[in-house]
Amino acid sequence: MGHIVSIDKDGHLAYEGLLSSKEKATIDEILDALKKEIPQIESDLNDKYGKSVLYKYYLGKFLAEQLKKYNISIAERRKFWDEIKTFATNEKRVRNEGANAETRSFYGQCYNLAQLDENTVVQLSWRQWQDIFDRVGNREDKRIFQWIGSLTDKIREDDWREFEKGLHLYLKKKDTSVFSDDELFEIYDSILSMGKFWRTAFTKFSKEHPTSAKIKTKARRSKKYQAECFDLSRKLHHPLDEKIFASAFEAAMK
Repeated sequence: MGHIVSIDKDGHLAYEGLLSSKEKATIDEILDALKKEIPQIESDLNDKYGKSVLYKYYLGKFLAEQLKKYNISIAERRKFWDEIKTFATNEKRVRNEGANAETRSFYGQCYNLAQLDENTVVQLSWRQWQDIFDRVGNREDKRIFQWIGSLTDKIREDDWREFEKGLHLYLKKKDTSVFSDDELFEIYDSILSMGKFWRTAFTKFSKEHPTSAKIKTKARRSKKYQAECFDLSRKLHHPLDEKIFASAFEAAMK
């Protein structure tokens, strides 16, 4: 594409760099095409898939074609997603992309999703995929996508959030390249089990102690529980298991 456009403070189209009239005409032509194509593809996908993860997957496939068609470089992708969001779509993309806009961009995440196999994509909800795309460190080892693809059951949203937090904590200063696929997948499985144990144990505690002030500090105690699990595993030189989960939960709820 070569040059990117934006909106100036007065709401007018602004071109970056010194462009000839021919170059401006080319950019205008691309934007006009996007204004027609993006709303149509989004509408068609919505009719077919609703707002499911497959809507985002096939939108990402379409976006990949546009990158190739308009010769968008890797360096230009972020601004290209912004152009679509600003000029082309009829959808309201209100998610705050914040300082990590490169990883949190809706269209960028759709594109990333489309790089995966469809059978893998349908294993998680869109919300869950957003979580993993947001946390770059958690997906640095690409084998996590193989693990997701191997899952036989859907993961609950609350279990997934605990898994993402636990994985982030585990991966600090870890080089997972030293693990075989089986070893790494076992780690992923155990961290998922750790989160499931927390959910069931905390639910039981809440029912047995409905007036306890500890219920209101769930997030802090969850963090402490995960840290205790990993600490016990290191001290005992033992993989994460039910005994470690139980001991860690007891320590977290003191």
